[in-house]
Amino acid sequence: MDLEVLTAFHRALRSAQDNNASVVVIRGSGNTFCAGGDLGEVKQSPGRIDSMADALHRGILLIRKTDAIVIAVVEGIAAGAGVGLALACDLSVAEKGAIMNVGYRRIGLTPEGGDSFFLPRIVGPKKFNELYLLSRNIDMQEALQLGLVNFVWDTEELEENLAEMIRELTVLPMETVSRFKNLVNHSIYSGLDLHLNRERFYVSQLGGMDRFRQRLDQVLAKK
Repeated sequence: MDLEVLTAFHRALRSAQDNNASVVVIRGSGNTFCAGGDLGEVKQSPGRIDSMADALHRGILLIRKTDAIVIAVVEGIAAGAGVGLALACDLSVAEKGAIMNVGYRRIGLTPEGGDSFFLPRIVGPKKFNELYLLSRNIDMQEALQLGLVNFVWDTEELEENLAEMIRELTVLPMETVSRFKNLVNHSIYSGLDLHLNRERFYVSQLGGMDRFRQRLDQVLAKK
């Protein structure tokens, strides 16, 4: 996700809200949900990490505030901010072979994109520490057990099941759904905006340090 993609992402969410969409589906292209932030862009323009985090966080907040039911379709990989993006959605479905990885510590950054907000609330603090500090892959069987996704489907049944879910959700009364989301936000996600600001502040700080640039060079050299 580079700054252009993140800006377009927020604009698309805003358009869906303005057009009173009842269901929004967030899905990556090329059979990959989201491999995280564009490290190449960060290397070329280190100061842009703050603008990228800001654009992403505005999108995350809009997912929670919009009246629409937002569905993440996790295919391939959801890494870094891609994990937070999937968890911010109301429902997350996954292709059986997909994986998740928090990933940030590999490049010397703290989590952002809501990772450090949503994950501990779902899996608890100990498991969150493990997923961040060890930065290991999470397969979809484990993701389902941990509550990171709602459904895991084989590749050949994903499209049909997703379409059926959307059909079922679009008949729900929006005035009820909007109030339901408001209750969820107040019950579970109170303080999200302030937490995202702190995530952004930390990654912007760390992104200006020599150690981050060294780690970034190492990661990009392996690609």
